Amino acid sequence: METDLVINILRIEAVPVLILSGDVDAYTARKLQQAIADLVANGESKIVISLAGVHYIDSSGLGTLIGGLRRIKEHNGNLAISGPNPHLRNVLNITGLGRVLPLHTDDMSAVTYLKS
Repeated sequence: METDLVINILRIEAVPVLILSGDVDAYTARKLQQAIADLVANGESKIVISLAGVHYIDSSGLGTLIGGLRRIKEHNGNLAISGPNPHLRNVLNITGLGRVLPLHTDDMSAVTYLKS
């Protein structure tokens, strides 16, 4: 069953935080990819993706995170992940993405990391 992905954008100290709610999978990953692309096209180079409201992510979602990081790095920026639940944190670490994408417990620590 498809669970829609809702993306809200909040700014903390001028850094966009994509607050995700729902599943990030083959059906919804394109929506996240487009949100990241739109921010980069508008000149954003530091982006936080909040996974606090995400319960499930599949390989399409993981690939979208890597593609987003690659796109942002091409513009001399960085991407940070905030709020993954223990299961998602485990998935990110097992796949090696936890070494590539900085993982933070909350949005503010991710913003602070990006601004340092």
